[in-house]
Amino acid sequence: MAKPTSHPEETDDNDPTLEALAERLGKPEPGLLEALLDGATEAQLVERGRQIASSRVLTDMRRLYATAHACWAGASKDKREKLRGFSPELLALAVEQAIALERLLDAHESAGQKKDATRATRDAALRERLSRALLLRDQAYEVLRGVAGSGKEAREEVAQAVGTAEDPAALARGLAQLAALGRRYLAQKKGPLAVRARLMRLDQDYVGRLEETAEELTQAAKTAAARPAGQKVTSGDLDRADGINLILLEQIVRVFERANEQDPAIPRLVPIATRRLFSRSSRKKATGAPSGGTAAGGVPPVAPPAEDDPLDDDAAPV
Repeated sequence: MAKPTSHPEETDDNDPTLEALAERLGKPEPGLLEALLDGATEAQLVERGRQIASSRVLTDMRRLYATAHACWAGASKDKREKLRGFSPELLALAVEQAIALERLLDAHESAGQKKDATRATRDAALRERLSRALLLRDQAYEVLRGVAGSGKEAREEVAQAVGTAEDPAALARGLAQLAALGRRYLAQKKGPLAVRARLMRLDQDYVGRLEETAEELTQAAKTAAARPAGQKVTSGDLDRADGINLILLEQIVRVFERANEQDPAIPRLVPIATRRLFSRSSRKKATGAPSGGTAAGGVPPVAPPAEDDPLDDDAAPV
């Protein structure tokens, strides 16, 4: 999910970046991701990624992958044996997908900022044209009113032509109607009306200016209302990438969790930013065991996992 977090988690500045890890691990072999995702549908990946913000997934991956790499690099043969299920190739694939998600998120946010900036520019341009058009319309009204003379019908005709300015379309329509009325007045070359037209300086250039302003206002309104072109990176793209990265992150976290149970010197990879996806309530102790602490046959009951166990075998992401 692309939604940013309001309280980003802190990371260790000494941890290597994802790009630095990628250089150390090398590029994963082709086909590894396809093999890992075999059996998972696109809908499942998207639905899974929709549960959490992309920025949170990246926060945990940057920290945990650096820890996993450092542990493996310094691990003895015995410790690596306990880390069965983990490999440098798996980590290389996970880092590659984390970088891909990082770039998708950057592209998505950049596109959103660009869209907002474009919208603000278009709105500002429309407001400016509206202001100029309104001043011109009011001026044209006075000019044509003076040309029309004192007759009631002529004055009402000018008032009808003005119209309203309730929206850009109405204002543009009023300017066009005033221009049409002005051309009709100018068609009369003799008589009192022609004289008044000269007195008011009504001419073809002025009428043309009214028409041009009406057209510019109409175009500016269309531009401001136009929907922006589709973004190259959609929320669905990000959700799918989140789903893929959660699969990889979960696999690595689980392996280290089981290795830590065998050897506490192997660190646990505890998710922080994504902890709600990996939380688990502690299991109850096995029922039926004697109060003395051993079950029938002298086998001690299985102790429940710690309350802060980051893994949920039943409810964790698939």
